[in-house]
Amino acid sequence: MKINLPVTDQERRVDPAHPIVTKTDAKGIITYANRAFIDISGYEEAELIGKNHNVVRHPDMPPEAFADLWETVKTGQPWRGLVKNRAKNGDFYWVEAYVTPITEHGRTVGYMSIRSSPKRAEIDTAEALYRAVRDKRATLPSTLAARRRRLDPLKWGGVGVAAGVVLLAAGGMAPDLDWGARAGLSGAGLVLAAVAGGWALSRIFAALDVLKQGFASLSEGQLEHNLASRDGGLVGQLVAGLESLRIHQRAVIADVISASGRTHGNAESLEREMQGLAVRTSEQAGGLSQISANMERMSESVAEVATLAGQSLVEAEATKEVAGAGSATMHAASQAAERAVGVVGTSRAAVEKLTQSMANIRSMTDQIHEIADQTNLLALNASIEVARAGEMGRGFAVVADEVRKLAERTSSTTDSITEIVESIAATTRDAVGSMDATVTEVGEVTEQIRASSANLAGLIGSAERASAQARQLAGQMQQKAQSVHEVAASLEQLNAIAENNLETTRQLELHAGELADTAGDLSKLTRDFSKWNR
Repeated sequence: MKINLPVTDQERRVDPAHPIVTKTDAKGIITYANRAFIDISGYEEAELIGKNHNVVRHPDMPPEAFADLWETVKTGQPWRGLVKNRAKNGDFYWVEAYVTPITEHGRTVGYMSIRSSPKRAEIDTAEALYRAVRDKRATLPSTLAARRRRLDPLKWGGVGVAAGVVLLAAGGMAPDLDWGARAGLSGAGLVLAAVAGGWALSRIFAALDVLKQGFASLSEGQLEHNLASRDGGLVGQLVAGLESLRIHQRAVIADVISASGRTHGNAESLEREMQGLAVRTSEQAGGLSQISANMERMSESVAEVATLAGQSLVEAEATKEVAGAGSATMHAASQAAERAVGVVGTSRAAVEKLTQSMANIRSMTDQIHEIADQTNLLALNASIEVARAGEMGRGFAVVADEVRKLAERTSSTTDSITEIVESIAATTRDAVGSMDATVTEVGEVTEQIRASSANLAGLIGSAERASAQARQLAGQMQQKAQSVHEVAASLEQLNAIAENNLETTRQLELHAGELADTAGDLSKLTRDFSKWNR
């Protein structure tokens, strides 16, 4: 026997309103398990389907109980008994099991087990019996043997009536017996027939009353009362069949009530969710429309930026050209300034030579002036000597006077020349100073031109980089504009899809409402059957 471990002392209770229903094939492999069984066993449905039903067998159950079960159902009869089952985590739960064969065209193809919640007194009795059986202190009663001991009212009533008729006939047809003996036989036969017939009729009427109450309970939806018969044979089979019908109907109705309740709740939740989804879908559609409009505006803005980037590229190219022209001009000015510095330098050298010449001229005029002074002095001395000589020196006096005048004119001329030379020298010095100042200023201007040329070169580089960046930006903006336009088109498609989804959601909301109404109608339909299910 399969032993499932571990086990715990924690008991689970079967919900009386939700019977456990399972179906197996002829070998006991589970083919169907309802939600109540899945919930109480702790297994997932995938862990049960395809597994042997002994997956929930508890070690406390004696093997004799299952042997009795199989012995009974293999004869085509239902089996009823209390069973202790084990949950996946080791907990246990007691059930009142009703197992009946499933037939197709008169052949058994599987078994259905319907388990309900037993009473505590029944659990205590079964637990004590199973403990005694495990300890070999008791024997488990056989279901088939107990049913065989049941009397068949039709059979035994018929036998009694037949025996009475035989005795009655014997009393009337025995010529060898005296009148008293024949009367006794006839009376005994009559009494036997009456008693047997009365007993049979009373048992049949009792069974019919059970059947009547059973059918009344079924029609009223009262499915909680067991139908039992002490009789065997056809009468017992009729009661047992009605009991099977009651149990099956109770299981089916319980599952229908549970499913309808879940369906109704799920339908209402679905309806609420669909209403909320409709609202959210509508908001989403509105949001997508707004986003699409914003994306269109963004596309226009990006296009404008692309246009501005193109204009910036043109401006950058123009700036580059202007800066290039300015740089060329600055370079030409720098070369002209360098040439001017060279010319000034050459002029300064010539002026310096002129200054040197003026100095030489002044030196010569100084010598001439000294000679004139000496000549004048000699003329004075000559005049003095002539005066001393008297008439003899008169002619020489004229010469001496002319020499003196010549010396005076020479001295006067040299003075004029000296003044002119001094003036030329001063002018030359001023010219040299101006030339030096010009050279300095031209040098400074040249440096400024060089700095400006360097700045223009940097500006040209910046303009080239700005031109490249503007060209790249223009290309990127064009791509972005195309991407934004495509996104806007996609958003338009999404908006159309959202509109379709909104319409679909509204249809689903209507269907959910219809499903809720149907579930409500089903709940109302099963309301009479749910009296025992409360």
